[in-house]
Amino acid sequence: MQFLREYNFLLSLAFKKKKHLELVLGNQTNVEFYGCSSRIIDSAELVEKMLLDAASLINLTVVNTTIHHFSPIGVSGVIVIEESHIAVHTWPEYDYVAIDFFTCNQTYEIAKAIDFLFNKLEATAKEVVHLKRGSITSINKYKTK
Repeated sequence: MQFLREYNFLLSLAFKKKKHLELVLGNQTNVEFYGCSSRIIDSAELVEKMLLDAASLINLTVVNTTIHHFSPIGVSGVIVIEESHIAVHTWPEYDYVAIDFFTCNQTYEIAKAIDFLFNKLEATAKEVVHLKRGSITSINKYKTK
């Protein structure tokens, strides 16, 4: 596991900025799905299955799953993966779902998982934001030792 983390860290090359390559610990992709089927996104079982299927589709390694259905409506949960996590929050009353992918490297085809989920959620629109997390430059700058 430690080897995998170190390997993923070395693979986790972010983007070229001001002519230098920035190393980061993780990559986070936040996805807003709109116009989703309220029936689908109010089912803990369906939400869990589609997240597990999406993880499998892009070869993420599932460690643990916790999905909770709220009363009267809504689902939240997390799929813990060796590579980090996938989190979900649904608002059936708004036909809206927020899903966050956090991985230790960017070799995974997150776009493929997003397209899969878009179809399974019966969404009509989506917005995607990519973030770089844990800049090595910033970590070293603020290191206490």
